[in-house]
Amino acid sequence: MTAAPELSRWRGEDIRLDAVVAELARVHRDLQDRGDGHALVRTLNLVVAPAPSAAAKVVDDGLAGLGAHSPSRTVALRRHESDRLDAEVVLECEQAGAAGRMGVCHDRVTLVGDDSRLEHAASLLAPLLLSDLPAVLWLPPGSRIPDSRLLERVHQVLVDSTAGDGSDLPLLEELTGSVRVHDLAWGRLEFWRAATAAAFAPPERRALLSRITHLDVRYQGDTLAAGLLLAGWVTARAGWRPGALERVDGRAHAQVARPDGGQVALLLTRDAEARGCGGIEMLTFRSDAEEVSIGRGAATSHLRDLFAEALQPMPSFVRGYAESLKAATAMLAQAA
Repeated sequence: MTAAPELSRWRGEDIRLDAVVAELARVHRDLQDRGDGHALVRTLNLVVAPAPSAAAKVVDDGLAGLGAHSPSRTVALRRHESDRLDAEVVLECEQAGAAGRMGVCHDRVTLVGDDSRLEHAASLLAPLLLSDLPAVLWLPPGSRIPDSRLLERVHQVLVDSTAGDGSDLPLLEELTGSVRVHDLAWGRLEFWRAATAAAFAPPERRALLSRITHLDVRYQGDTLAAGLLLAGWVTARAGWRPGALERVDGRAHAQVARPDGGQVALLLTRDAEARGCGGIEMLTFRSDAEEVSIGRGAATSHLRDLFAEALQPMPSFVRGYAESLKAATAMLAQAA
């Protein structure tokens, strides 16, 4: 069993930012002075945007495992109504796993302010970010970017668009124009993208794409956004032209056009009994005489730590994402 993390904690109310910087320096000096086999390690800067209380567990769960896979300088922004800045500094140290091995420590700063302070979040963060490390802005569910200048300080934005009706997708498309977006929904759809590509790898199957007349996507629960993103990927890869999306009672449908002018009826249907993989239960392509169905099969994406992968600055994580997002949002835009 792994020992509980060791914590050094300081809190301050109605403080100036230089007090936070000074406190960080103090806890780092104390760590060095102890000389007890712990090393301060940070691989990135992680900025957490202010999130509603409903997302608290998502944030806590995400931050809990950082020391094991991505020790970071974490700065979490939170909102309150009071006209003051509060702060907390935490030094978290994992115990050494065996004799002779170093324990790893990383630090977290929480800044709590009113809207007038959060609107200048980029300036608040400036003295806290480690300039020689990449920076990631995490937007938990329901959060927003409090200061657009934050995008100038980060290398990528981490989001999760899986749940919901797709209304957040246009904002994500806009973000892809200025910063790399790592969407956990996109990572969870990796199985479906790989399985679809494999299904159409044989030449005779590739020829079928030019005759497809129906594409059916069955999705789980409230994950219409995941279904839209997957349908957008198919549309972009096949070279189809998106049409307006209409939604009624858990079903969404659109007409997309093949390059030869033929029409493909796209149908997204909520499956009440779906267990899903990445929010998807089944993907079915139909022509007048043939059908190709792709089910969950041997999907294992749920075993991977996608949060850890999405934090890393790997361009491969987003391959094909912008084009798929563009096709999905085009369907939404034409329906507006």
